[in-house]
Formats: sequence, structure tokens, C-alpha cells
Amino acid sequence: MKTTVILLDCDLRNTEGIIYSFGKRGIPIVGISHKKNIPAFKSRFIQKKYYSPHIKEEQSYLTFLLNIEERGVLIYSDDSSAEFISKHQEILKMNGFLVNSPDYETFKRGFEKDKIFIECEKAEVPTISTFIITSFEDLKNAWDDISRRDAALILKPTRLAGGHYFVIRKEGDLLPAYQDMIEKIHSEVFKHRKSGMIAQEFIEYEYNDIYSCDSYYTSDSRSVGFMAIRKDRPDINHDGTPGTRLYAGSTIKNEKLENYTKRLLDSLEWKGFAHVEWIYSPKYQDFLLCEINPRLPGFSNFFTKIGFETAWFYYADLTGERYKLPIFKKSLYFEALRIPGDITNSLFAVLKGYMKPYDFIKPYLRIFTFQYKVCMDVYFKRDPLFTLTYWGIFIKYLFKRPFRALQK
Repeated sequence: MKTTVILLDCDLRNTEGIIYSFGKRGIPIVGISHKKNIPAFKSRFIQKKYYSPHIKEEQSYLTFLLNIEERGVLIYSDDSSAEFISKHQEILKMNGFLVNSPDYETFKRGFEKDKIFIECEKAEVPTISTFIITSFEDLKNAWDDISRRDAALILKPTRLAGGHYFVIRKEGDLLPAYQDMIEKIHSEVFKHRKSGMIAQEFIEYEYNDIYSCDSYYTSDSRSVGFMAIRKDRPDINHDGTPGTRLYAGSTIKNEKLENYTKRLLDSLEWKGFAHVEWIYSPKYQDFLLCEINPRLPGFSNFFTKIGFETAWFYYADLTGERYKLPIFKKSLYFEALRIPGDITNSLFAVLKGYMKPYDFIKPYLRIFTFQYKVCMDVYFKRDPLFTLTYWGIFIKYLFKRPFRALQK
């Protein structure tokens, strides 16, 4: 009997590649989410479903997990659940769950944006000039420093996912940005994250200067390998600036990027998943670290389909299964059949003048060179109902609410 996978956060797209990775191997999956009627629960590979409390109700969530019938490999899929697992991993292990996560202090040093830049300095890894903000006076001091470099400032929360930030280009915008960020991090939605703030130099870069490098670190802090992705086209924010979500991308071999990632994670004695985000700065002629995400990326099914199955490495490491180290494959990814996705977002960006039409078409033209393995999201040939559920959402959206997500 194969050890069960207990998969948290099944409402998130991060879990799709995980489900497919274990489903094709016949490994039983128990799915958990605080939401109902989610696409993942249509997958034929999930044998049992649980509806949990929201993870922000920390004690209730822990009690829920300890009271479910099943035991097995517990896989976290979101920043909040990754932090929860790190914090409570000892009690979870004592109660029969198998987990691999950094200890809680290491987790915070690697995940929190007001700490990771310190770890970069220790590991001699380049990162963005960063200032800890605990008051408006701190923000003004950061502005004075950055403005001398003829650069803008970006204000970020320390414990929220990407997309929650303010770019400040003139001194008069400091106070409104500060007040808006205070309101955001103390809102009902985010207050459970107990986030702080940082300010950083705003680095100017092109759409395709965004990179990520992923790895899995075993329970004895050894890497199974690295997979670097160039984001040939990310999502486009309402103001025309590039976001962090991957809409079109390609695998690359880049020794410097992999070495930087390894140096940082080795220095932290990391464990578990690591999705490490980078930008390339033309100004500094180098890669600069943005953040470590302690979980799989949203495009996890890309990794599953090209054989870089970090969820499977995690499972095999904890259960003693044998696994092969990943082999690099030249591959392309397109998040085309999702809402919002490449077609809806990028066409809107072209219409608004944020992107040239050729920049939208160019990544697709590479398909016809026949040099790459192509992954078109969302398509799972062994899970047709799951696939059709997503296609139904896509078609319904196009007819009813085209581009609505980008007009907010």
C-alpha cells in the first residue's frame, strides 16, 4: 500500500501539478481546502476531500488536521500553509504526518523580505538595496538615500505574496503610499499574516528580465538540482509594469543563476521547496534576488510535465522511494487557457499599448522551431474532467466578462 499524499490548499493552481504527479503514479491523494466547488475536486485522482477551516484560524486548522482519519505525506502549497507547517512540524510529525520544512527560525530568515536581504549579504549573493520601514520617518530616510541614486522607491509588505506594492516616484507620494500600505497589511484579509514593511530601490527592467530558479532540498539539506525559468512574458499590471505571474516562459541553463540560488539556500541550510525569484538589472549588469517562496510555483504542472517533479522528490525523500535526479529539457510554457491568462491579459496589454503585438506573438513562434517540449496550460490528458472544467471556466469568462480582471 502506497503512502497517502495529504494535499493542502486545493483551491490554488499550485496544486495541479502535484495532483497530476501523484495521480499518474497511482498514489492516493486526500485533498483539503476551505473552499467548495473548486476545479481540483473534479480531478479523478483525488480519492477523498475535506473542507477545512481557513488557515488564518491557526489553532482550529491544527486541530482539524490532527483529527482527520488519514496520515501520510503532508504537502503545503501556499505561503501561509508553508509557514504553518514550519511552525507546527514537530507536533505534526509526532502525530504521524511526514513533512519536510525548514525550522521556523530558518523559514522566517528566508521568507520574510525584511530578513532575506541580510542573508544575501552573508552568502555574498546580490540583491536589491533594502530598508526596513517601521515608521514614516524610516520611509523618508529611505527616499533620501534612493533619490540620490536617481531611482524610484518601491514600498512592499514583508509577508504577502507578490503584487502588493507601491512604486513611489516623487516625494509627495510617500505619505499616501505609506498610509495605504498600513491599511492593507492591517486589513481583515491580511492581518493574520502579521506583515511588516520594507522599501527598496525600484529596479528598471524589461519584461523578459524576470527569472526564477527552483529546487527541492532534502530532509538533510541537499539539493536534488535546479531548474531556471526565463519569464519571456509575465502578466502586465494595470499601469503597464510587468508583474510576477508567468504567462510565457522557457527553461534555461544559466550557471550564474543556479550558483547564486545554491549559495543562498546552502547558506540557510534550507529544507523543502524553494521557488526563488530573480530579476536581471541592466543598470547593475547582474541578477538580483527578489524573494524565496517556500513552496511550488503557480505553474507547478509545467515542472511535472517536463520531469522536474519537486513534489515527487519531496514524497520520495520522506518515504524512502528511489527517484532519478532531474534532467534538463528545453521547454516552453504558455498559460493560455486560464482566466486571467496569457490570451486575455496579453491581448489587453497589446490593445492598451503596454506591449507590442510582436512581443505577444514571438514566444508562440518558437513552438515551430521544434526544439522545445511545449506545455500548454491547462491540459491534463489523463484527467479529462479536470481539464474540461477549466476550459468551461475559460469559455464562460470570454463570453460573459472579457478582460474584467484587468480593469479593476
